[in-house]
Amino acid sequence: MSALFIQSGNALVSRVANWVGAVPSPLTVNASSVSNDTNPILTTSASPVGQVLPGDFIGPSTMLPYTVVLFVNATSITVSDPDGVWTNSILPATILKLPSQSSLEILSCIQNAEMTMRVIELPGLRSDPYNPTNPSILVTDSQGMADIPFDMNWPILFFQDTQTSNQPAGATNVGPWIVYDRVGDREIIRRRMIDQLYIRPFGVPRVIRASFSEVGGRYVFSPNPGANVTIKAYYQRSYNLLFSPTNNAAIPILQTNEVLSSFPEGYLYNTLSAYYDKNKNVEEAQKWKARGDDAYGLIEDQNFKDKWRGGDQHLTSEFQPRNYRYSFK
Repeated sequence: MSALFIQSGNALVSRVANWVGAVPSPLTVNASSVSNDTNPILTTSASPVGQVLPGDFIGPSTMLPYTVVLFVNATSITVSDPDGVWTNSILPATILKLPSQSSLEILSCIQNAEMTMRVIELPGLRSDPYNPTNPSILVTDSQGMADIPFDMNWPILFFQDTQTSNQPAGATNVGPWIVYDRVGDREIIRRRMIDQLYIRPFGVPRVIRASFSEVGGRYVFSPNPGANVTIKAYYQRSYNLLFSPTNNAAIPILQTNEVLSSFPEGYLYNTLSAYYDKNKNVEEAQKWKARGDDAYGLIEDQNFKDKWRGGDQHLTSEFQPRNYRYSFK
């Protein structure tokens, strides 16, 4: 029953193929044994060359996800199988294959769906500036600028909270702490020109409101932080596409990402919308697009509510004078 749960790219292709009616066909070769691996090697009863190509999807049952083929030779087929479909199957078994044209069409529609979701905002796509092993940081160059991270979609907040070099031994972090707010490119250049007029205090327990913006392929900060300064970066990341190469021999292609693991319905609905749009079925395409928009709309609504619910819940600001604030008269 694992085909009911979309936990990998294989399961997504299988679910879409089942929905659109892509009927698998049995091959004339059987899988007689399998290695116990993430990328299992299926030993076949005869040569599968000519019947199976890399990129095809094969499986032992119509009730289970199909697995993408990585490599084929005269005696075996190597597949990507993170769901353990083959290693948990009873062998020997007849190999079923989705039509190659259907697989190619579904993969192209998955990529189209990913293009429509490139700027979605999910908790799993936020960077972690506090990660102890691989924090998301920016390091300034000799001009006090920093390269924009390659996986940056848009920035949320940059800040410094490191200890100063001249504080006494054993002291806690006494600041100053610097928060960089995003401003426009014209404004950041104007502020940069008057940087020398700023007073830069050290050891002062307060937060300095600074600014940053993009100029070319780098971030510019004002006041100028100087060279080799580490700035923690909290931002919305992009995500890697399904079935893209990983440069990892153990896991050669990507079978999951932050979007599929936390928002599988988005992948399913948008892939079906792209599929029916490609096949010129406007009514079905619009139906699935509406379902995808509705599903993400719930996430987006909660996301915006959470942003505004953080912090002080008073209806009026503490800094606004009210003669009744501390009195019941």
